[in-house]
Amino acid sequence: MPLAAPDMIFSNLFRPVPRLHVAHVRAPSVDNDYSRNAATNSLRKALLEQGALPVKRAAAALALSVLPAFQRRRQRPRSAMRGAGAPQASSPGGEAVVVGAGPSGLAVALMLAGRGWQVTVLERSVDPAAYNPGRGFMYLIDGRGQACLSALGSSLLDKLKASSVSMTDATIMRITPKGVTERVIPMRDGAYRSYWTPRHAFVRLLLDEARRTSNIKIITNAEIDNISCSDQCFSVHASSHGEQVAASGSLLIGADGINSAVRKSFESWDGHKGRFVPKKFRSPAAGLRYKVLTLPNNFELKTSDGSKQIPSEAFASVLGAKPSGPKRKLGLIPVASEHGMRTANLITKADDEVWKLETASDFASYARDQWPHFPLEELVSQDELARFAADRGGYFPSPQYSPAASWVTSDNHASDNTGDSGAGAVIIGDALHAFPPDLGQGVNSALQDVTALLAALEAEGDDSPQRVAKHYENERLPEATALVNMMRVGAPFQYSQSKWRSKVWTVCFLVRVSLNKLLPSIFDKPVVLHVQNPEMSYSEGWRRASRGAKRTCLLLGVLVLATGRLLVG
Repeated sequence: MPLAAPDMIFSNLFRPVPRLHVAHVRAPSVDNDYSRNAATNSLRKALLEQGALPVKRAAAALALSVLPAFQRRRQRPRSAMRGAGAPQASSPGGEAVVVGAGPSGLAVALMLAGRGWQVTVLERSVDPAAYNPGRGFMYLIDGRGQACLSALGSSLLDKLKASSVSMTDATIMRITPKGVTERVIPMRDGAYRSYWTPRHAFVRLLLDEARRTSNIKIITNAEIDNISCSDQCFSVHASSHGEQVAASGSLLIGADGINSAVRKSFESWDGHKGRFVPKKFRSPAAGLRYKVLTLPNNFELKTSDGSKQIPSEAFASVLGAKPSGPKRKLGLIPVASEHGMRTANLITKADDEVWKLETASDFASYARDQWPHFPLEELVSQDELARFAADRGGYFPSPQYSPAASWVTSDNHASDNTGDSGAGAVIIGDALHAFPPDLGQGVNSALQDVTALLAALEAEGDDSPQRVAKHYENERLPEATALVNMMRVGAPFQYSQSKWRSKVWTVCFLVRVSLNKLLPSIFDKPVVLHVQNPEMSYSEGWRRASRGAKRTCLLLGVLVLATGRLLVG
């Protein structure tokens, strides 16, 4: 919440303070916590005995509050990370356990390993980077995700750029019975480059780097049996390839998705009070079903104007042309040719007839009816058509976030303890926040969680996992809340689930954009444009977008009242 009259407050706070006679207090030593705290308390007592005015006491208290953190920071190596593949000689943070080897789990493992931690990663699948044709998602890595890759200190970002398609360079191709048209992408900002890459390729990039890192151990095919906490560490027991495995550490990270076992353990330890039960919100996109079809890349289509090349590096939208009933759309996302294939997404309501199909011939008949101008049977094998027809797909989740994001241990296992002893645990990625893919922030917000955890380690020290966990929670919860709010209104009608609601949203969007161009200092941009700026926090983007929406509604209300008065008069 912004302060009222901040210039007045800060001018009072930092007004020159008279010299205080505290010469008898020596500068605190940082050899141990006891001497540091004792010296700090002595200095506080001496300052109060001088009878400083309340504002000056506040300034002194502010200085004293940051002194311990400053002293802890002096004890740590100046380099936060020396590269994921080059661990430090010693391990200042000890051992860490990461549950989940998706993008955020592997990224956090690389980050911790770069700081000298011994990291064990437990992953449910046999190969986290295997291509799953039913979940052939595409990731758009924006500046938030790129910042995380850069912080890992290796060439990951360069490798990503070399094997992906820039959003700024891509075009959109519309495939209809009348032919193929091409246009540039609207609403793109050349100042911020984002990159499209297949999920499995991105995970492979991180997984290969993790396997090259000596102080990361990855255990696959691991089904979590139990997670427990003691005064000084967390222990995770799992079954892997028929054997019992266990990992323990003073830092536990749950990167295990929307049904996180780590988050459920927090809730159990907390006495099932609901602090770790996700808060869910309504969204027009929540509950939609999707499935993914694998296509060849760089294929040709025969049109009335001749053959037309459909390059993999372009968006393509295959519009439905069914004579009656709902018209469905296939969406093709750009992908670099080196990946050898591309995917088409089919997104519908849960009761669409496509979910009743079970065989290749059933789907082929459905496709001929919906897209007579797109010869799927020529482009796709019968095996792929059969797999696609039988695939039950997935559901877009409701926008949601966990009200709490950390757990810390102490002698009494109190989760609000923030001392230097004990262990700390956090949840990241979908375990903390999940939502439909409307704004392309799933992977980016997850990687930003990793960056936030790095900042918490820098601020609190690798030897204070409890403080790190609470610092992280305080930073990320406001962002998770804002992000979920943005997802509810950002671009929820892009899936053609409601024609009239989509048109109303589009009109409102165009009005907001026009007002912003006319009076940018008064009318802020809508959410979908704010989120494109990776340098702006989600909470700030939501604050500005909400302010712009309120002012737009106020203006429209005034115009309606004025028009009514004119008509009555």
